[in-house]
Amino acid sequence: MTITLQDIEHPPQAATADWTVLAEPQVDSVCRAVARGFSRDYGLTLEYEDALQESVIIAAERAAYVRQLVAEGGAGLLHRWLSQRLRDRWLTEAKRRSGHVSYEAARTVAESGGR
Repeated sequence: MTITLQDIEHPPQAATADWTVLAEPQVDSVCRAVARGFSRDYGLTLEYEDALQESVIIAAERAAYVRQLVAEGGAGLLHRWLSQRLRDRWLTEAKRRSGHVSYEAARTVAESGGR
């Protein structure tokens, strides 16, 4: 059994998101570009709307860092960072699903004698 002590004077901060970061044109366009790329590359696992929602959530959760990336490296650096974060969240699922064979494909193989 593990007991976790909490600091009464400094309670833990709840996770917050700064949605105002999405009002910046570069952030919005990069989120959309990353979502398009992921929906194209991982279409069986992640549709455009879902990828866009995930990228927006990631940007809002780390708004201060997103602003810093845009200020220091521009949209290209933000695109790379956001792509990596989204890939971390979804690549395992994409790999798992890409190994699945659809019912129709399995049936076609079975009907053709296993060829």
